[in-house]
Amino acid sequence: MLSGEWWSVGFDVGGTTVKAAVVRCKSREVTVVTTAAYPTIAIATVEDFINLLAEQYAAFVKAYPEIGGLGIGFPACVHWKEGIVTTPPNIGWWDKEEYPLRTVLEKQLQVPVALDNDANAAALAEMIMGAGRQLNSFLFVTLGTGVGGAIVLNRQIIRGERGCAGEIGHMIIDAHEESVQPSWRRGVLERFVGREAICQRAYAAIERYPHSILSQYGNNLDVIHVSSAAEAGDNAALDVLRETARFFGIGLASALAILGIEHVVVAGGISQLPPLFYDVVHQTILERALPAISTHVVIHRSTIGSYAGVIGAALLTQGEEANFS
Repeated sequence: MLSGEWWSVGFDVGGTTVKAAVVRCKSREVTVVTTAAYPTIAIATVEDFINLLAEQYAAFVKAYPEIGGLGIGFPACVHWKEGIVTTPPNIGWWDKEEYPLRTVLEKQLQVPVALDNDANAAALAEMIMGAGRQLNSFLFVTLGTGVGGAIVLNRQIIRGERGCAGEIGHMIIDAHEESVQPSWRRGVLERFVGREAICQRAYAAIERYPHSILSQYGNNLDVIHVSSAAEAGDNAALDVLRETARFFGIGLASALAILGIEHVVVAGGISQLPPLFYDVVHQTILERALPAISTHVVIHRSTIGSYAGVIGAALLTQGEEANFS
């Protein structure tokens, strides 16, 4: 529970970066003491990944012997009670279909390990100390390399039968996309709103606007450049922002129709897009969501920022989220 004092390590495993942090909680105040980060692409195998986590945990414990466990937010469906992870869609070197990650790490490190989907972990942090602190229910969405999601209903995270609930990035919004493999990636929201989709859309926009600010970045073009160019009034960037926002709004309209939830908390690197992005998202929801829902939807940006995942992973070590409400 959040009362008293405890120290823990949180790992946030992403498609671009593996983040780690020492997290301290005292008198219900959570502090990130120190952090580390590694490019996901630099890891070659599952065994390398396990060794990386073990070595970083050992280094943290050497510096802070008060640490009593670690938690991991993993970017895939997680069989939460069993501690088993399935193949992550955005990590190419992962070759295990169902892997007992929690058991493997507990045997190697001889410490308690908590494990959940990365979006669930970040949603837990937002629920306890972030944008969801005063919300009873909300849909949590991470916009980054991929698009992740978590459902918080009556202050409880809904995981589903196999730990796959909340995967908004895998909602199908285009029934006609046929050329993509594997087939379960065809037409899903992530392919229209994730980092790669935004960059591809930007390159196409440069062809229409050859004098765009974006043209100067060449192969180094990234979402941050689209964001800054849009704020400067660049037409190519504005087109990219509007189209991406429309796809995101359509995805939210569909998800909220099923869930009956009115609050959305958005986190991740892409969540920092300028206000125009959210204006178009709101307008799309007003146009495409059920009228009984659309006018009540409120979108909140994460108030924790890039540390939400590691903080949430560390909080997992303290038990189920009901203990923190």
